[in-house]
Amino acid sequence: MMIEIWKDDRLFKAFWIFYFVTLAALILTTPLTPNEAKLFYRLQGTPEIWVARLLHQWIPGPLGMRLLPFLLGAINLRLFYGLLKDYFPRREDRRFTVVLFALLPGVIVSTVLLNDAIFALTLTLLFLHAYRLRIVWMQLATLLLLLTTDTAVFALYFAVGLYAWKRRHYSLALFSFLLVVVALAFGLFDVGGRPRGHLPELFGIYAALFSPLFFVYYFYALYRTAFEGPRDLYWTIAFTALLFSILLSIRQQILIVDFSPYLLVGTMIPVAVYLRSLRVRMRRFQRSYRLAGAVVVATLLLSSLTLVLHRPIYEALGRPEKFFVAPAYTLQELARHLEGEGRTCVEGVKKRYEPLMYYYGFPPCRDLGKNLKPSN
Repeated sequence: MMIEIWKDDRLFKAFWIFYFVTLAALILTTPLTPNEAKLFYRLQGTPEIWVARLLHQWIPGPLGMRLLPFLLGAINLRLFYGLLKDYFPRREDRRFTVVLFALLPGVIVSTVLLNDAIFALTLTLLFLHAYRLRIVWMQLATLLLLLTTDTAVFALYFAVGLYAWKRRHYSLALFSFLLVVVALAFGLFDVGGRPRGHLPELFGIYAALFSPLFFVYYFYALYRTAFEGPRDLYWTIAFTALLFSILLSIRQQILIVDFSPYLLVGTMIPVAVYLRSLRVRMRRFQRSYRLAGAVVVATLLLSSLTLVLHRPIYEALGRPEKFFVAPAYTLQELARHLEGEGRTCVEGVKKRYEPLMYYYGFPPCRDLGKNLKPSN
């Protein structure tokens, strides 16, 4: 039932209208977050940050910073939908999968907030299209542009190299392995640290990215596909990214933007595994599978609604300090209070919140006028 309804063209179009209106409302009403301010003012710029700085000069406020992620997010949905023909001959299956992809918490957040992952996801999806269509120059261009992103791009290069070598595309394989060396040699991703056991934290990150039950099934689907196939390029990229992130989490902390773009491109894999398991059985034996699928989708919707309705939930809970959006709202209120008092600087805020206070016009009093100058 939850798949058959997407045969209706009007429902499919209505969903996208509601979806983008909702995300636009979030962009306009959610205060700037500390992480967005940190990215905006950091010295090490990436293409999406440079464009955000340029747009912010013409469109003041959070909208100027978030316009590019919103546009790239819309493009990503179209690109992802175009890849689904490789997995699903039925149109309703493709529509169901892209709707699930759009509702993933990680996709919603990356489309609404300024972040490092969205451009990497766009380039990865473009590369996959170029590979499908055998457009060599686009394959090389997207792989090179990925060097400018602040993600664990070496995992993608390694996965592409392995798959291309297996398919006897030796030129692409050698080029990809060369990019692995470049990415690691020039410190585009730091590898190191001491064994501290960040694995539970990593799984928590992925549970937030996909929603808890969906990630559990995603993990299972990658494992099952490793034995049953098809071990295609999508699976190779997702599995390699997951494997590297698990291994590295033993020694260092993994950030959500590091590997998430390369895991998100494999979102169709758990859906395909589920549909194969469901449809291979007679209808009277499908009940437990349909129920399990409904529970996974329900938890995904719950996670998505928590993001969309975060403000009323935050208020209803009494504005707890440890709520995930609390710093954005409390620092915005602090800035208004300081402005009302005629202050020009701030004291006593945590260092990680200083970029956001600088954005509001209140640099730390200890070095007024000297810190966090945005790079040009």
